[in-house]
Amino acid sequence: LCEGRSPENVVGLLNRYLELQTKAIIDNGGDVDKFVGDEIMAMFDGPEKEINACRAGLAIRRAMAEEQEKARADSSALIAVGIGINSGPVVFGSVGARDRKDFTSIGDTVNLAARLEGTNKIYGTKCLVSEAVYSRIAQHFVCREVDLITVKGKTQPVRIYEVLQETHEAAPKLLSMKADFEKGLAYYRKRSWDRAQTAFASCAQKYGDEASSVFLGRIALFRADPPPAGWDGVFKMTVK
Repeated sequence: LCEGRSPENVVGLLNRYLELQTKAIIDNGGDVDKFVGDEIMAMFDGPEKEINACRAGLAIRRAMAEEQEKARADSSALIAVGIGINSGPVVFGSVGARDRKDFTSIGDTVNLAARLEGTNKIYGTKCLVSEAVYSRIAQHFVCREVDLITVKGKTQPVRIYEVLQETHEAAPKLLSMKADFEKGLAYYRKRSWDRAQTAFASCAQKYGDEASSVFLGRIALFRADPPPAGWDGVFKMTVK
């Protein structure tokens, strides 16, 4: 995106999108920890931190969708963001050198959130959360289980979910897509390739679902080279 643009143009564009996201975070009770290039790291605290973080994520998606419509209208560059949310203990305090410190939070909880953000690129999803988050928000949001993965740098599998919409706003089409996808996922884990392919193909065709297309590609590979007998359905990520 930066190629062919002046630094001033890039900074103006970047600041516009960071401002939209920051507003969504603050409006939903979060704090911006830092800006890292084109990335925002935010923190939420309190008894409803997971719910507030997911509401912020949906607010960011709505704001970005509006900007994309404007960009299409005037043939500007389309910008997309991925969101990763995790919940757990962190180390919070001053980190850095003797003469320059940054007040931040670090730890495995933060690392996994960052990996989930990047994982959106693999599945074509928008907002991925860990099982720790899902267990706290399941009654408030429509979510679909996406996969069981090991992210780069970790050996323990994590179950990941995509936050689709708040429960009270859920459209029938969205609920149908969730049902079709999760049906395909269940067949996939049982190695019922034909049934899994039918479910994922339907989901991809009816809803243009990129995650379903990812699984269709995997099924094609497994037909040619079946997984070993002890296969547990875990997908190993090799990139951040």
